[in-house]
Amino acid sequence: GANLINLRVLDREGNGTDSQVIAAIERAIELKKLYNIRVINLSLGRPVYESYKLDPLCRAVEAAWNAGIVVVVAAGNSGRDNSMGTMGYLTITSPANDPYVITVGAMKDGATVSRADDAMTSYSSKGPTLIDRVVKPDLVAPGNHIISAASRNTTLHTRYPKNQVSKNYYVTSNTTTTSGDYFRLSGTSMAAPMVSGAAALLLQKNSKLTPDQVKAILMQTASKAFPASSHAIDPQTGTVYTIQNDVFTVGAGYLDIAAAISTSTI
Repeated sequence: GANLINLRVLDREGNGTDSQVIAAIERAIELKKLYNIRVINLSLGRPVYESYKLDPLCRAVEAAWNAGIVVVVAAGNSGRDNSMGTMGYLTITSPANDPYVITVGAMKDGATVSRADDAMTSYSSKGPTLIDRVVKPDLVAPGNHIISAASRNTTLHTRYPKNQVSKNYYVTSNTTTTSGDYFRLSGTSMAAPMVSGAAALLLQKNSKLTPDQVKAILMQTASKAFPASSHAIDPQTGTVYTIQNDVFTVGAGYLDIAAAISTSTI
């Protein structure tokens, strides 16, 4: 029963500016009462250049948080980046580095209903945050090979036609999709909306929950059942990546919407 309000800040190439993102966040705050805006999803990010206390993007998301809006942000996709000699650590992007927001990393769900074959991705950015050393991400959610609505006029849609979902693909409702209406992507930008949806469900159950309470419930009820480490193989290069499932990789754990909704703390 949620309504989606699109404040578009990226162009067809996927590029945008800090000022555009900040303007959209400020607009969402202005429209909060009119449209009952309770959750902002930010599937975007850029490198960290300064402390979150000074970063204008971070100051904008904190303003939204303080206005009573849950802000969910993608962690970034630099978990394989060893340019700093950190094995992918210290790669959380801004504004996901802000301690207020819910920062989301990406899991592989194995394209099955069962969680038994789910595993951490190798590309999901890891904490702690650069400069401030804040523990991030806050939790992880499915973000690998996720099918979502397509935006037909974007460069991404036309450049990667193999990612378009064919008309013969059946979604869970057993209805046939039209070719090109949906698109398959991987990244923490696909994982963040999973948590945004979970936040909306919590607020549907109890509209009086504050952003801090929503965040606490999602982190508290997240599944902690991770092996100490796991492995991922790049299908194109054959490179094997070893993933340490520590707090800077998986945060508080793997999103569990059922557990969050059923918790007695709501």
